[in-house]
Amino acid sequence: MNKIYISTIAAALLSTGAFAQSNNIKDAFANGKVSGDITLYGESTNASGANDDSGFTMGSIGVGYETDSLNGFKGAVAFRTNHKFSEQEKGDYSDGSDPEAAMSTANISYANDYATIIAGRQEIDLEWMSDFHEAVVGAITIIPDTTLVIGHSTRFMAVDNDGALEKMADIGDDGASVIDVKYEGLENTVINPYFMHADDLFSAYGLKATTSIAGIDLTAHYAKTNEDDSNTEDGSIAHLEIGTSIADISLAAGYITTDRDGAIGSLDTLGENIDPFEDGGDVYGTDADSYYVTAGTEISSIALNAFYGSTTSGEDNDKNSEIFMTIGTEIAENLELELLVSSVNAENSDDDTEKVALTASYSF
Repeated sequence: MNKIYISTIAAALLSTGAFAQSNNIKDAFANGKVSGDITLYGESTNASGANDDSGFTMGSIGVGYETDSLNGFKGAVAFRTNHKFSEQEKGDYSDGSDPEAAMSTANISYANDYATIIAGRQEIDLEWMSDFHEAVVGAITIIPDTTLVIGHSTRFMAVDNDGALEKMADIGDDGASVIDVKYEGLENTVINPYFMHADDLFSAYGLKATTSIAGIDLTAHYAKTNEDDSNTEDGSIAHLEIGTSIADISLAAGYITTDRDGAIGSLDTLGENIDPFEDGGDVYGTDADSYYVTAGTEISSIALNAFYGSTTSGEDNDKNSEIFMTIGTEIAENLELELLVSSVNAENSDDDTEKVALTASYSF
């Protein structure tokens, strides 16, 4: 399944700078924008063997506000509250330690024609750093065809509308830093080297390249860690994907492999952007090899997506496979409905699952 790859800080560059702005603080607040969503979500999983079936239903409300620009400055806040309606077995939704509400965003940003800086609680979407962070992040575009992102985060958490909220967690004692470069000077090509470091935890470096040639989309990605803990093996991962479109159908196939001894190390500690599976597949396991194919199309405003993938991992080459399909449509203005059906075929048949999930979301 194709992943969207654009950092929030880079997206901010597109919405600031040369655009009109307010002349005073009063106008900046009066011309600010409110956005949000109201979401209902439910899932049910049929388990095999002696495992219990599971499921839960919940509601989520998210509200955000961003001021208009004043001399390049903006302020933004956002909140989300999640509430469990039911769960089939105790603990299916959460262990009870989750907060009922979370402040996902609270920051001040400054932007001009050459850079954007955001300080405070914000969403980050880089290859191995995602979700919501307390961070300072800057994106510099002074070099032609290049976006240089430099950031430092001290804490992070996930804030989703389809599961329990999380509490902010510290990133070691001194946080984590990242340098991410995207060069787009070649036609239809993005070259993306990056480096990240979490003091006393790990360092990692990687290179991702995407290009499109004669209607064929190609992705090549490699990353490796240097672990600070002597008891943890260094890890690595390589990812290749090829995709194209035939008529109105998008097709893609990919291969993912991890280190024979160290799997991916600590690469996914702060988030990830590669794993295409919904529930099955030990993609980041030790000595794992994963293959997958995807297909997607839209018929009369109904979006259809299908996925099949399999993974072999570990000394015994345990094999797990998954197939899932999503069907989504807008049933009214700003009201979207999505159905997901998945099936996991595990090495141990007692771990086989059948899952159905339904999401209804109204955005404003």
